[in-house]
Amino acid sequence: MANARQIKRRIGAASNISKITKAMEMVAASKMKRAQDQAILARSYALALQDSLQKLASQSDPSLHPLLSSHDEGIDILLVIGTNKGLCGSLNTQLFKQMDNWVKSHPNGEIIAVGKKIVNFCRLGGFTIHAQYTDIPEKMTSSDLVPISTMIIENFLNKKYKSVGIVFMDFINTLSQKPKISKVLPMSKEETSGDKEKKDENQTKVSKVDYLFEPDAGKILSSLLPFYIENSIYQAFLESRASEHSARMVTMKNASENAYELVDELKLVFNKSRQAAITNELLEITTASLSL
Repeated sequence: MANARQIKRRIGAASNISKITKAMEMVAASKMKRAQDQAILARSYALALQDSLQKLASQSDPSLHPLLSSHDEGIDILLVIGTNKGLCGSLNTQLFKQMDNWVKSHPNGEIIAVGKKIVNFCRLGGFTIHAQYTDIPEKMTSSDLVPISTMIIENFLNKKYKSVGIVFMDFINTLSQKPKISKVLPMSKEETSGDKEKKDENQTKVSKVDYLFEPDAGKILSSLLPFYIENSIYQAFLESRASEHSARMVTMKNASENAYELVDELKLVFNKSRQAAITNELLEITTASLSL
């Protein structure tokens, strides 16, 4: 009976775990839908902005704005967008692998860590943290990311940063998210071309035409390029947030299913154990009766 009591305790523990994971799955599903809609709706605007900037940059002299030109001064910076909470599968681990590969190719680079998990990864891995952000609100807006984009733009213009990259989880669908690393600064025509996989296949190529700038190209670029950087960072955060909730929902769903399977297996073991105990008691009674 001691073995049966242990099995019953394990069944109760597995049942409680399944209730918790099921509740977490439902919470993640509700957040996932909102995050996915926000990321998908903002993606069209981000791609349209990239196309506009591509047209503008292709017809402009890079010397018109310092964000279009490169320099050899300063340090390399990587912005890594992770999560504050765990239980989202291998999402943060994949980001950490991308970050580790980047550090190997940029030995003197430093990390702007977003999320408690990435901060912990950097400390355990011995990476240099240039700045960290762990208080990004759940209902995020573009204004919440102004301190990050402002720091990046100002330090690049002041030549404290030589280059700036960004690593985030790119949202594909509910079951698929992949880590993506992209170059933010210095900007070039290649970096402003956008993600071709997410564009319409029938979209026509940019034609080589002359543009008239009013008031002038320099003033337009001074207004458009910083806004483009801010929007690119904001879109990366939206993609990361949608990926986080999707990964957490799938992970909790798998955990719930595994808990249900474990409960079924334990119940089968418990029933077999109880049946064996009853059989032994019957044998003892029968043996005693025959001996009398």
